[in-house]
Amino acid sequence: MENILKFDNVSLIYHSLNSETLAIKSLNFEIKKGEFVAIVGPSGCGKTTILSLISGILKPSSGKITINSDNKCGYMFQKDHLFNWRTIFKNITLGLELQKKRTDENIAYIKDLSNKYGIADFLNRYPNQLSGGMKQRVALIRTLALKPDILLLDEPFSALDFQTRLDVCDDVWKIIKSEQKTAILVTHDIHEAISMADRIIILSKRPAVVKKIVEIDLDKNLTPFQRREQENFLKYFDIIWKELAYDEEKHS
Repeated sequence: MENILKFDNVSLIYHSLNSETLAIKSLNFEIKKGEFVAIVGPSGCGKTTILSLISGILKPSSGKITINSDNKCGYMFQKDHLFNWRTIFKNITLGLELQKKRTDENIAYIKDLSNKYGIADFLNRYPNQLSGGMKQRVALIRTLALKPDILLLDEPFSALDFQTRLDVCDDVWKIIKSEQKTAILVTHDIHEAISMADRIIILSKRPAVVKKIVEIDLDKNLTPFQRREQENFLKYFDIIWKELAYDEEKHS
């Protein structure tokens, strides 16, 4: 598979009036088209900063980011950010309106997504009439409406209770795989990362460097929930946990 994204010696320095902070240092990694990659690391190490660099919100202080895509990135945040005064349909079309892309073709695409992924009956309802899991499904379809090639998922399940979180992980994973999107997930949850990802990038404490990249060899035909029950699942948890724990010990 061809690379859709490449970080080549990327560093970022945050500047303030009195100081500067090296947030990430000489990051090197590649992501292939259609991959689902998770990024884990200690709190404050720069995971979300990486998503901001990929999306173009931030510019690297040095190094180069290459994205081989016309329709670059869609962002899915920790909260659904649905507007309670707009119907579900109008929430989904908001990005199209802002980018002046509300065409018959794109509206037809939204309706097709809504039918495929079980929200067609809710399009005329309002967000406060939906469950937390359903809101996240709507938020993903709103992101897909702009037809991005890369989906950036910033802790998108963290506000959900555990049972709903498991269900929504399955939903989101199935939709992303069905639509053949490349996805990059930032999460603190190691179980979540292993269950969803093809590869996991482990970052160090700030300034973040890539400590290790772990290939996840679990049955790709299984859902994230089903993958949690596979024999090798705990092996991967131990590998990642030890990398993160060692980093904590080294800096304590």
